[in-house]
Amino acid sequence: MTLIEQYSSCGLNNVSNAIRLEAGVQWSEVYLWLSKFNLVAIGGASGTVSAVGGYLQGGGHGPLSRWKGLAVDQVLEYDVITADGQRQTVNACQNRDLFWALSGGGGGTYAIVLSAVASNETRYEKLIESFVEILPTVADAGWSGYFDIVDMTLRVLFHVPNGDWAALNATLNQFGASNIDLDFTITNSFVVPSFYYYFALMLEPNNPTGYNLLVSSRLIPESIIRSKPSQVAKAFVQAKGQSTTGSNLRGSFVAGGQVSNTTNRNNSVNPGWRTALLQMICMQSWLDTISKAEQEYLATQVLLRGEMLDTVLP
Repeated sequence: MTLIEQYSSCGLNNVSNAIRLEAGVQWSEVYLWLSKFNLVAIGGASGTVSAVGGYLQGGGHGPLSRWKGLAVDQVLEYDVITADGQRQTVNACQNRDLFWALSGGGGGTYAIVLSAVASNETRYEKLIESFVEILPTVADAGWSGYFDIVDMTLRVLFHVPNGDWAALNATLNQFGASNIDLDFTITNSFVVPSFYYYFALMLEPNNPTGYNLLVSSRLIPESIIRSKPSQVAKAFVQAKGQSTTGSNLRGSFVAGGQVSNTTNRNNSVNPGWRTALLQMICMQSWLDTISKAEQEYLATQVLLRGEMLDTVLP
């Protein structure tokens, strides 16, 4: 068994903590091993069942199926030997027909599977989903702000003009109580006397200028946030930033409210702002010392991460 911190293939996958399971490993072994990383796979109820054999290739149902689907729905790639003796990598863009057949067509029918790579569920993904779910509530209460999704962290700065401090703390406490197994390194709320004081204290020191930056952004409709929080969270996790590459997924929680009010506003602003709740920005920085080829690669990644957000757009 191998933990793959960042798995990618076919150009559009950015899966954190995928797992490669070799033939012969049993689900009891998988569950025990993943528990050390606070991870869980979608697998079977019987511990002695092989994870990669007929169970997986036949579809694979289990105690978590209603939550995230069949076990085979989590498969990203197979390593196989075909009938002609060739070793092949099989996924959604390489040997696509074989990938389709192996994913539910029956064990041992189409190739000998040596290993399979599968996504798994992390508490972090549930955190992002929980965060997306509270956005409509805090939007209705007049909150706005910014947040960053990088690696396995979520950093949030909310501001509540003329807000109710007690209600704010109650909402934050409730969110924390719903995620008690996570480490909230810094949680703090405070009142400032004016907007300028807040600007000078929190925003001006973080002025994003003076370095190389590429961005690709999408406006996320409020209706999508309210009706499909799970799908939105999944897209955010896929498109999240990676500190090792200097990337970030920035959420600008600045739409909705009076931005959606089009009365007596005759202007040429992008109409997407009038129905959006978030502007999500895929950001990529780089050093002056890297090569042109590396810069072009990073630019391509920015565009691909933007396309990951397209999966939730109408």
